Amino acid sequence: MKLLLMPEFQLLLWAVLLLIFEAYRPQTSAKVIARLAIFGAALVFAGLFCPKLNLDAGYSWEGLYKLDSLAVFFKGFFLLTLIVVLWMSGEFVEELPLARNEFLILPLFPTVGMMLLASAVDFMTVFVAIELVTISFYILVAYQRNNAASLEAGAKYLVIGALSTGFLVYGIAFLYGSVGSTAFSDILGALAVSGKSINPGLLFAMVLIVTGLAFKVSAVPFHVWAPDVYQGAPTPVTAFLAVGSKAAGFAVLLRILDLDGFSHAALVPYSSSLLVVLAGATVVLGNFAALPQRNIKRLLAYSSIGHAGFMLMALSCHTVRGVEAVLIYLVIYMLAALLAFFVITLVSRQVGGDELSNYSGLSQRSPLAAFALLVAFVSMAGIPPLAGFLGKLAVFAAVWETRRYFLLALGIISAAAGLYYYLGVVRSMYWNEPTREAPAVELSFSSQILVWFLTLALIILGFSQIPLVVIIRQALGGLRHG
Repeated sequence: MKLLLMPEFQLLLWAVLLLIFEAYRPQTSAKVIARLAIFGAALVFAGLFCPKLNLDAGYSWEGLYKLDSLAVFFKGFFLLTLIVVLWMSGEFVEELPLARNEFLILPLFPTVGMMLLASAVDFMTVFVAIELVTISFYILVAYQRNNAASLEAGAKYLVIGALSTGFLVYGIAFLYGSVGSTAFSDILGALAVSGKSINPGLLFAMVLIVTGLAFKVSAVPFHVWAPDVYQGAPTPVTAFLAVGSKAAGFAVLLRILDLDGFSHAALVPYSSSLLVVLAGATVVLGNFAALPQRNIKRLLAYSSIGHAGFMLMALSCHTVRGVEAVLIYLVIYMLAALLAFFVITLVSRQVGGDELSNYSGLSQRSPLAAFALLVAFVSMAGIPPLAGFLGKLAVFAAVWETRRYFLLALGIISAAAGLYYYLGVVRSMYWNEPTREAPAVELSFSSQILVWFLTLALIILGFSQIPLVVIIRQALGGLRHG
């Protein structure tokens, strides 16, 4: 009975039913499959906030699974991301020569893994959930098997994914050898007993585990896969990687480093120092490496590395304000990144390329697409009054509170670099003349609905973040924090 109540199982069941339906009715159009997949995700999302339809808060499955307000917050986050990605995939799927319907069902499987990660309170659950996510992404990244760039991206993601799994497994093995358990609560108990003396094996395990997770959030120096994979993967998959996969990595890091697991005071100085180094390097490299990029997906890949750096800056604070800043930044980044990738999907499909030159004079060819990209990029750049400004402000305030002025300076300089490349795209759209052969970019009615929804969300949140802050504080309410 408990299994039936798990939102992960409900989504998995819907995915399997869709696969069976598609196998018996292969002539079903891709649009119908996309709508059915969105309908299923929306049902699970609605059920998530109806307590009678799901598990009660607390532990399940011998302490491997925990349902609390933070887990519900992240599950809702992943389901909303899935719905937008499926919407985006419906616009993209015509470019696929084969197996279009499967492309619309596969994203449900990594979402199951991400939702499981949000409830993971044991490293065994973390490992199984991460493998479900990454194996599904191997297939999605290399889905355009007639495209050399997609195949190359899939191969690189496979090799790097295997390497990061190796770090994670070694970390879990050292952890088990040091503590005798993989449960977060047992690790915290062992730390409490040991007092201020920290087992070196535990420290080494922490470094390996954080390294394995740093691959997932594409933190420097484990970021090398991101630009090539983002560029070669189908654009909806790139959006899913940039938002869903990255958020899943931060969900686990939050659990381990701030709310459970390694959150003992004696370990905080070590984890904090490690995160400060990762954050500083990530925020600088991500933003400065984006400056010379001429391919918009590659530019957004480096930009996403930079955004991971800002979130790591907040995470390194180990304070309540730092955790709140990570969640605020994640939600705002999700809205802006999904909006940008949705418009890029529409433009690329009709223009036939992802080069920045294809965006010259976009304001004359499609005023709505250009305005949506303007809002997304200005928000990502952190210019007021859009939501991104308040996201960066929350991060900088958390860093200022912990008196890490050098890290704060790196963040401000990197944000200034971000202004240059984001506004460069805006200048191209509004000030450059379109080439003669550049076609007009048309948005269907359903695309216009989603574009307007995401655009208005970024504008409204820029003027008032109170509803978002209330939701985040409710998600963190009742959770223990060191």
